[in-house]
Order: sequence, then structure tokens, then C-alpha cells
Amino acid sequence: MKWIHTSDLHIGKQINEFSLLEDQRFFLRQLAELAQKEQPDALLLSGDLYDRSVPPAEAVSVLDEFLSYITLTLKIPVLAIAGNHDSPQRLDFCSRLLRTSGLYLSGSYQKHWDKVTLWDDLGPVHFYLCPYLEPALVRADFPGRQLHSFDDAFAAVLEENMAQIDFSQRNVILAHGFFSYLKNPDSVARSESEVSLGGSDLIDAKHLENFDYAALGHIHRPQSTGKEHLCYSGSALKYSQSEIPYPKSVVIAQLEAKGALSIRRQPLPVLRDMRVIEGYFDQILNSTPNKKESQDFIFFSLMDHTLIPNAMNRLRAVYPNALGLFTKYRAGTDLSVPSQKAAKPIDLLFQEFYRSVTGEKTEAGQDAVIQKICRKLQAGDDTNETNPTGI
Repeated sequence: MKWIHTSDLHIGKQINEFSLLEDQRFFLRQLAELAQKEQPDALLLSGDLYDRSVPPAEAVSVLDEFLSYITLTLKIPVLAIAGNHDSPQRLDFCSRLLRTSGLYLSGSYQKHWDKVTLWDDLGPVHFYLCPYLEPALVRADFPGRQLHSFDDAFAAVLEENMAQIDFSQRNVILAHGFFSYLKNPDSVARSESEVSLGGSDLIDAKHLENFDYAALGHIHRPQSTGKEHLCYSGSALKYSQSEIPYPKSVVIAQLEAKGALSIRRQPLPVLRDMRVIEGYFDQILNSTPNKKESQDFIFFSLMDHTLIPNAMNRLRAVYPNALGLFTKYRAGTDLSVPSQKAAKPIDLLFQEFYRSVTGEKTEAGQDAVIQKICRKLQAGDDTNETNPTGI
């Protein structure tokens, strides 16, 4: 049995003031073309279908058009769960009716997971739909247990579902959350926006090992959780600066006999990429990108040693979808002065400070200006000069 696995569509998302809806529509068209080419037995969507619990009407229309095409035109079943960005109740609306068209949506937490069984020449493959769950919701179903963490909650629900899972057969689980091994939680890389305080949302990936495949969502970087069959597809598009270095893809998996799983990751074209351009302001401003490159979402890393007036607006004349700007020599610089340096002359401290920020030594003319200012300060000259540097 073959399936395509993706997650974290975040339909309707905006970055700064820029809507990504056209980029997401383009991605879904590419995904539909891939589905038509590959003819999978199912398409798996592992949560965060929308970016907000109350998505814009246009976002709902975009997803509806895509799901209708996959299920009604291509006749490919779609199995989808809610993520932490989705409204469970909204995804559940008409879900029982939609099953008759091959769209299996599981939005709200349930003590007993929805089970979907699909068949191929080797027999059944059972898919278990586990939407995003909060420990507070799970506690109500297990009054006699102390469920403090996400791991406690997931373990309790999994134990409750063991009666309906026959691990001698082929089984796939869809889940949305932070799954990693408790002994090595950092083995799963997360972007800045996905890191929670103290790892309180961590769920032990060991719970998933007996499934033939775990179709995971929530983490935007494509990766496995230490075992190849415990798989994050990653998000559809790059949604933050920290995701720029990691190419996006969807997973195409094929399960023959039990345990005979093959996985490949398939990149898809994007309408507009997200990237960082590093250089001096004038060089970037005078560059001549082609039409497609100029439309990308850009963060600028400027190497200039001085502030550039109105820099972002000027850069947007070349790159209209510019997202952010930072000065390379200032980012991450420690500006504190250790106590052992406090007794040094001010002009020497400034030279060290300048070198720590820019990576270069001051020039003789700059040293002369600083020494002149220091002499004035030490002499108590508080004359209010329009240009105290003399430059």
C-alpha cells in the first residue's frame, strides 16, 4: 500500500503583512499533480490544516477545492487530523457524512481513536487517527490516573486503544505533537516557534515503535524521530527564518508485507522561496535579480558598519516581499564589559568594542576622533557642540 504524507499546511497564514494564500494554493496544485502521477492508496494530512482556529473564508475555500479534487476526481481517500492550530469542532463538522466521499476527518480528541481500514492485495492496513490532544481534556476520561504531562496523556490513550490494535497486522498512526525519545529529546530539531518551556509537550516516541508507520505533524523540519518509520513530513512551506536552511518535501511511503516499508521524500516546486541575502546595502540595492527571484520572501543580513536610513523601504523597491533586516555585525554580539577591562583607558575599550562588533581594527583617523572626545570628557568640557567629532 502506498500513501503520500504531509502536514502543517497552515492554510491562511500570514508572515508580517504578507499573505501566503497564493503560495499555499500553488503548493496544493503541485501536491495534486503528484497524487495524480503516483496514484497512492491514500493521502495523509497530519494536522494544522489551517493556521488559525477561525480561518478566513478564502482559506477554507482553497482547502475545500483541493480536498474535493483529491477525493471526488482522483478517487483517493484523504485521512486528516486536527493540529494545535485547528478548531477541532469545525473540522468535525459533517465528518461522518464526508466519510462516504472518502474524506476521513478526525478533529476532536476521543478516548477511542477513529480507525480507518484500507485494503490492498496483501490484506488490510489499519489507520488510527489521533488528533492533537491536551492533557486537561484527557484527564476527564481517566479520573483515577495522575496525568500531568503530554506524555502521560498520550500513554493513557494509547493503552485504552490497545484492545482494538492487532500488531500482527499492518498499522499506521496519524498524530500531531512533539514526539522524541525522552532520553534524547534534542534528536528532533525544532524551529524557534516550536520550542516550549522545559519540553513540557514532549511525548516519548517509544510509544509509536510498534506501528508500521507513524505519520507525524507539528514539527516543521522534515525528519525522523530516531527511527525511519517514525516520520515528520515537515511543513508544506517555509514559515519562519529558522526554516530557511532546510528544503521542504512530502513523504511517499510504500508498505508491502508487514515490516517491508520504503520511504522517499519528494520536493515540490514553490511559487516563492524564502531565503537570506547577505551583503552590503549598495550591492544588494543595485543587484539585478530575475523576475522570480525578486518575488521571493527575503531576510537581509547587512554587512555595513553604519545604519542605512530608510533601508527596508529602499530594498523593497527591488524585493517587494522583503520580510526583515538585520545587521550582521550586531547580531549576537556581547556588549557587556568584563570587570577586568573596566580600568582600561576609554579609547582602548572603544577599540576593543569596535573590533568585537565589526571584526576589524579601528583606523588611525577614527582613533584620533575617539581620543579627542575622551580628552574633552575627562576635562569636564560639556560644551554642546553641533559636531563634537570635528569631522
